Amino acid sequence: MVVKLIRCPYCGEEIELRDLYEGMEVQCTLCGAVMIYQNGKFLHLDTNEEYELEELEEEMKEEFEEEFEEEFEEDYYFEEDEY
Repeated sequence: MVVKLIRCPYCGEEIELRDLYEGMEVQCTLCGAVMIYQNGKFLHLDTNEEYELEELEEEMKEEFEEEFEEEFEEDYYFEEDEY
């Protein structure tokens, strides 16, 4: 089973997709936004805004990379002693 993680375009909550098929309805558990997957895009039912799957994945990937870099710098940054 392949699981995809995307971010809600409205509140940023992580949404887990266990399946992805034409006409699939996805609802955010935090803000309640409802989107339908059709023609390779997510269509928000209230506003008719369209989002590419890659857009929602990319945003999450960038945020993860930023968090990782910050955590890495904090944990493994050593200052050189002045001699």
